[in-house]
Parts: sequence; C-alpha cells; structure tokens
Amino acid sequence: MSAGMNYNKYFPGHAIAMPQPPIKDGAVEYTDGAPATMDQYAKDVAAFLMWAAEPHLEARKRAGLQVMFFLLVFTGLLYFTKKKIWAGAK
Repeated sequence: MSAGMNYNKYFPGHAIAMPQPPIKDGAVEYTDGAPATMDQYAKDVAAFLMWAAEPHLEARKRAGLQVMFFLLVFTGLLYFTKKKIWAGAK
C-alpha cells in the first residue's frame, strides 16, 4: 500500500484513502439486549437511513391498505346495485 491508502477488499484495486470507521465491537451499549457487534451497528445505521429517507412510509402503507379495502367494498356495492337496476332489462 502506498502512503495514505488503506486496504479494502470490496474496492476495485483494494486501495482506498478512506480509513476504517473508528467504531469497534462493544463501542455502543444496547439496553434491549441486542449484540454489540459491527454487523448490528451496520443494521442500525441502515435502518436509520431508510427511516430518514421515508419517515412517513408506515403511514402511507396503512392508508394504502385502507384505500384498497374501501375500493373492494365499493366495487361490491356497485356490482350489486347494477344487478338490481338492470335486472328487468333484456
């Protein structure tokens, strides 16, 4: 490695100027009993970034389910109304 470069097995050429993050296993204490490992830290950061990108995702999904239920009921009502109105026509 040349001066100022760090090894990274995922980067093309395996030499990158960005050093490894200073977080090591056990750096954060979890109160819920989650393991204090780099893998857990990465999952937590990814979950936070997903929430930061779309903070209203859960509310949108809930509203979408309610709309789909409404449309299903409304379709059924329209179908039976049509059958009743047009029952005598040939």
